[in-house]
Amino acid sequence: MMLFFMVMLVSADSSMALHAQTFKKDDPYSGRSLVCDRCPPGTYLRAPCSATRKSDCAKCPNGAYTEFWNHISKCLRCSMCAEKQVVKQECSPSNNRECECKEGYYFNKRYDACSKHKECPHGYGANTTATCVAHSNCQAGGLRVVLKGQSWHNTLCASCDDLKTRDGAEYLHEILPAFLIPLYQKMGINRMRRLVMRLPQEGGKKMLRGTVMKLSKRGLNDFMNSWDQGAGKDQVRKLPEMLRKIGARNAGDKLQRKLEYIDQQSKLCERLVEVT
Repeated sequence: MMLFFMVMLVSADSSMALHAQTFKKDDPYSGRSLVCDRCPPGTYLRAPCSATRKSDCAKCPNGAYTEFWNHISKCLRCSMCAEKQVVKQECSPSNNRECECKEGYYFNKRYDACSKHKECPHGYGANTTATCVAHSNCQAGGLRVVLKGQSWHNTLCASCDDLKTRDGAEYLHEILPAFLIPLYQKMGINRMRRLVMRLPQEGGKKMLRGTVMKLSKRGLNDFMNSWDQGAGKDQVRKLPEMLRKIGARNAGDKLQRKLEYIDQQSKLCERLVEVT
C-alpha cells in the first residue's frame, strides 16, 4: 500500500511538471485540442505549435526577459533602477534587473523609495546602518580615553596600568578592520598588489612579486584580511608609512595621527605616576 502511495506521488509530480511545460491550444483547421510545448526561461513563443510542427521559441532580445516557462508572444521589458538606486544584478534573458539603494541610503517602505541614512550626532557611532548607539563612557568605568570614537568605531578605553603594559599599536589594531576593509574596496588591483608586496610580514619577509601578481582582487582581499587579523605591533606601526608609499597618503596620515594620539595618552599616564 505504501509503495502504491509513493508511486502515485511520483506520478502526480511528473504530471504537474509536464503540465507546467505545456499548454493547450485549439487547432483552427481541425478544431482539435493540441498540447503545445511552452518556451523555457529566457525565450518567448514566436509561433505556437500546429498539427505538423512544434512550438517555435526565440531568445529574448537585450533589455527583455522571461523568468518562467511561458507561451507569451513578447518578452517582458527589464525594470529600470529608480532614483538613488544602483544595479545589484544586471538584466539577462532569464532574469529581471535587480536594484538596491546606493551607499548611504536604505529602502523606506513607507514611501516605496530610497531614503538617506541620518548621520550619527557627536558622541555616537553607527552600530548598524539604521541605528546609532552611544560611544563607551570611559570615565564612568574609571578609565581613560585612549582614542576618541568616530562614526566608524567606538571610543577605546583603558586604565593607566594597561597603557603602561600594552603598546599603543595594539589599541590601534582593534579598529584596523573597520578602517582598512572600506579602503581595500576602493583600491584598484594594482595599488593593492603594491601594498601586499610592501607589507611587513613576521620575520621581516615580504611576498614575492611573482606570487602577488597571480592573485586576483578576491585573493588580495583575503590576504589583506588575514594580515589584519595576525599583524603584530611592529607591523601595525609600519603600516601608515606603507600606505603613504603606495599613494594612499591620506589614509596613512590618518592612521599615524591616531597612533600618535594613543602614544600621547600613554606618556600622560607615565607623567601622572612620576607626579604621584
